[in-house]
Amino acid sequence: MASGPTIPVIFKSVVADLDYGLDLSPIPTQREQPWLAAGEAVTQISVSISTAPDSNLVINSSSINTNLSGVPASLLVAWLSGGTLNSVYTVTFQFTTSQGRTDIRSINIQIVPR
Repeated sequence: MASGPTIPVIFKSVVADLDYGLDLSPIPTQREQPWLAAGEAVTQISVSISTAPDSNLVINSSSINTNLSGVPASLLVAWLSGGTLNSVYTVTFQFTTSQGRTDIRSINIQIVPR
């Protein structure tokens, strides 16, 4: 039986106040087709915590940035703080592009001791 793609899990400590990103542009070693087309850019972003055991993980801000390869408006970033030890939160990025395409992508944030 085929299953859908797995949601990446990223570890975070309770005391960390860090940025977590989702890169939609091509990666030089990536074999699959990038999500963004050539010349396309993300124009709007909304970040939410869609699955949460409590409200202790906080989205401080979000932004649309240039990725490390220099592709403008391809990196979605959420600054997160807090969380409850041993909890897993699903952080969801909803976005629109310059070509009018929309999508939703998620990452799981697991709170661990450091």
